[in-house]
Amino acid sequence: MRDRLRILMPNLEYPPLGGGAAPVTRGLARALVARGHQVDVVTMGYRGLPSEEDDQGVRVFRVPGLRSHLELSRVHELATYVWSGFRKVGALTRGTEYDLCHCHFILPTGLIPYLLQGSTGLPYVITSHGSDVPGFNPDRFTLLHRLTPPLLRRILTGAAGLIVPSAALEDLIRSQFGSSMPPLSRIPNGVDLERFAPRPKESRILVATRLFERKGVQHVIEALGNIPQNNYSLEVAGDGPQLPQLERQSGEHRVPAKFHGWLGGDPLTRLFEQSRIFVLASSSDNFPVSLLEAMAARCAVITTRAGGCPEVVGDTGIVVEPGDVRGLQEALARLIQQPAYAEELGARAARRAQDLFSWPAIAARHEAAYEMALQRATSRASAGEVAAPA
Repeated sequence: MRDRLRILMPNLEYPPLGGGAAPVTRGLARALVARGHQVDVVTMGYRGLPSEEDDQGVRVFRVPGLRSHLELSRVHELATYVWSGFRKVGALTRGTEYDLCHCHFILPTGLIPYLLQGSTGLPYVITSHGSDVPGFNPDRFTLLHRLTPPLLRRILTGAAGLIVPSAALEDLIRSQFGSSMPPLSRIPNGVDLERFAPRPKESRILVATRLFERKGVQHVIEALGNIPQNNYSLEVAGDGPQLPQLERQSGEHRVPAKFHGWLGGDPLTRLFEQSRIFVLASSSDNFPVSLLEAMAARCAVITTRAGGCPEVVGDTGIVVEPGDVRGLQEALARLIQQPAYAEELGARAARRAQDLFSWPAIAARHEAAYEMALQRATSRASAGEVAAPA
């Protein structure tokens, strides 16, 4: 592995914008810089955020675009990022001899290095996060996913490598794009272990997610409503179209719930540190960062057998079937009634996060994937292959 790589890292999401892919991009970029590499991120701008900044050695460039929400983008907003990002990435590659472009999401971000490859010759690697793959997400981008598979295949064919966090997502991509796929590396998401300080746990149940039906928050509320003599409060950190329905449901079921809206930074960190139980009841997920954060914060975790969730928690959490309200109820009741067992699960989860998901270890695995991608790009160039748009 060469000592120092110059890496260009486009992603429409970078904190404080976006969902799970945003902290993944930041954590990886910071870890790579700490290992001696140069990382330049090109992301979306937003109200009041600087167009350029230094983030612990990561150079962050924010490009103009339409964006009405911190936590998510709509299709037309994504299109504005592609245009602005294309121009910024093109300008950066004219001034810096990058070794590699590592973009996050096949679409929209992967379109940028794909379109530029003919003029720059810059090899690119893609990390897929799930929502960019048809069939993964039933409540967003359904029309886009019906129209774009031919373009997705071309972007993947041009890539020098593909990274996925979970076996479930790997299986989905192989089933749809097997013949178009570049060499694939499965590398889990990481978590910032130093972010969370040990604090006394309180009688709180935390849910931190976007509020879509597939995230299953409605099942958590129903399960809690069926547990008598329950002195726990439900903390919901997140926003989305299901919020009004969930607020009504918590009232109908007499579940003491506080809906915080979209949270980031210190307020969300404190909720993880203080909550004894964390629940992610999703019916479809890739390799959720929220589970990693809950584990690092020593929460007792309940999740579902959906996507990569079981891969994240291993044997350190309670896993139920998606939509299984009775299973959620039993798991919650056990942890509520047995706080010592909840503390034990939280300690085991923290050890698993430390052993498997620290950013230095995850960055080292990315370095190996980059080396493989660069070797493939060199071989393709020697063979005279052209991966530029036709």
